[in-house]
Amino acid sequence: MKNLNLSLNLKNKLFLWMTVFGMILNCLCITIPAHAEEDSDSGEELETYTEGIFTYAYIDGGVMLYSCDTGTLAVNLPDETNGQRILEIADGAFYDCNNLEYVQMGKYIRSIGESAFQNCTSLKAIEISDSVERIDRYAFANCPSLTEVKLPANLTDISEGLFYNCIGLQSVVFPENLKNIGSSAFYSCNLFDYEQLPEGLETIGDYAFAFCYAVSNAELPSTLTGLGSAAYYGCVNIQEFTVPAQLENLGTLAFLGCVNLAEYFVEEGNPTYTVRDGVLYKDNMETLYAYPCGKPDTAFTIPDGVVTVYDAAFFSAPNLETITFPASLKYIGAGAFEYCTALKEVTLPEGLEILYENAFADCTALTSVTLPETLRGVGDYVFYACDALKEITIPKNCRTIGDYAFGYTDGEETDENGVALPVKIAGFKKHASINLLSVILIIAGIVVLILVIIILVKLIRKNQMTPEEHEALEESEIKAEDQQYRKILEDLNLPENSENHENYGD
Repeated sequence: MKNLNLSLNLKNKLFLWMTVFGMILNCLCITIPAHAEEDSDSGEELETYTEGIFTYAYIDGGVMLYSCDTGTLAVNLPDETNGQRILEIADGAFYDCNNLEYVQMGKYIRSIGESAFQNCTSLKAIEISDSVERIDRYAFANCPSLTEVKLPANLTDISEGLFYNCIGLQSVVFPENLKNIGSSAFYSCNLFDYEQLPEGLETIGDYAFAFCYAVSNAELPSTLTGLGSAAYYGCVNIQEFTVPAQLENLGTLAFLGCVNLAEYFVEEGNPTYTVRDGVLYKDNMETLYAYPCGKPDTAFTIPDGVVTVYDAAFFSAPNLETITFPASLKYIGAGAFEYCTALKEVTLPEGLEILYENAFADCTALTSVTLPETLRGVGDYVFYACDALKEITIPKNCRTIGDYAFGYTDGEETDENGVALPVKIAGFKKHASINLLSVILIIAGIVVLILVIIILVKLIRKNQMTPEEHEALEESEIKAEDQQYRKILEDLNLPENSENHENYGD
């Protein structure tokens, strides 16, 4: 299957997975590199000194603000110290300064380090000098009291997680020369809204504006070429989205959880995407790329000519009860109809070849599914947790069935009231793959282990013997050898040479 990049092989609910991801990301952003008094570029030890509430370190051309007294309430950073210009703020310089409320930077600052102001939970305002050209990842993460920021004019890249979890951030002034917004840059800035982003912006990373609940305007500049996966995840107030003219890569699940998004548009001149009746297509209408989950229609007909329903294309479209599929359809992508909780019946067309993982998972109202004879493969969890689905016929040409594709366990079962449980088709429980070679190797391993244990027991027993027991053991071994010798002579019908025998015994 072409161009299906997102794997939705999930055993549990995808919403839960996304939430857990957010929690993990939050935990990760809390951890910063420990201060080390060495230059991160050269690895050489830095020479530091303290002046007032600050500790500085010498660098090429000036000094770097290395750390600050964590009890500080306000900082008005000087331009110079000891005749040296202050050029940089080090990684974690103000990390965990929970009392810090206000910062004004000097006019020569050119860079702000990773997590420099992270977890400054009381920080309300910060004035960043226009001399700043680089602000590293998570520099202002988890500053919930910060309400507005004007980014410096020379900044071209907003780094990963820059304002992660700044839940009070309401206003951001973007620089005119901005080119890139990193992943999770404004994640969970719950009250954040913005005017149109500047022309010239080229990329927006994964989760960049996720959980920015107040965002209602997702208007993007025509220069944008890439929008990351889940970029606007959970932005419930967005009602429409226009694909910019130069956008080549609209990330999968870019608008996951945007429950009021009812219509897509495409700016004139875009060579990749097409829109029809508010639904987004690509590849000259051969791929149905995204259906707006806030669309109120209860029925939808996929146009003739569509070959692929893309990953998560209809994910969580709660109003859809009926889908009509075209004869041209060959592939249904991962999670394509997952959480379509109103969908009742599915008749898949002859010509369909593959259902990818989670394609119809958690369609709780689904009662009937007809699979075509052309179907060759069913991925993991395709009809997982479809509680109302009681039976299904597998076409004879279907050769690949994924784990838990139709249910949970083998055999037909009922609950304590005698009510049939969801589909239980033998062969679809996850089995361990054991072949003949594996069995032979396991048996051989067991035999070797037993032999080793026997030898160890003998050695241990022998080491624990008294001298008398050792002498008795040696005598028994000699007798055994003597009996063996006599037996050989008898078998060969040879006379016993007592002299040789005695010598042998010795």
